[in-house]
Amino acid sequence: MRTLVTGSSGHLGEAIVRTLRARGEDVVGMDVRPSPWTDTVGSVADPDAVRAAMTGADVVLHTATLHKPQLAFVPGQAFIDTNVSGTLSLLLAAADVGRGRS
Repeated sequence: MRTLVTGSSGHLGEAIVRTLRARGEDVVGMDVRPSPWTDTVGSVADPDAVRAAMTGADVVLHTATLHKPQLAFVPGQAFIDTNVSGTLSLLLAAADVGRGRS
């Protein structure tokens, strides 16, 4: 079983990737920032990047987010792009990829 973890360079995403890999699970980490826990560098707001990262995934754990501490250096539109559009992008890709599965 393959798991896609978004936000893999953040605190929660990194912890999830680390834990699953320690258990021997097949995990793909996705984030806009490279890290030892990130296999795919890309934004959840980019539907093509999401579809590519989701290929072969059976489970998606969505932990990518922009939050309050980042207000000082991230434009407001980035919050909408990541937190709203990114979540929608993941939901649509999951529905699309899941078609035909039983």
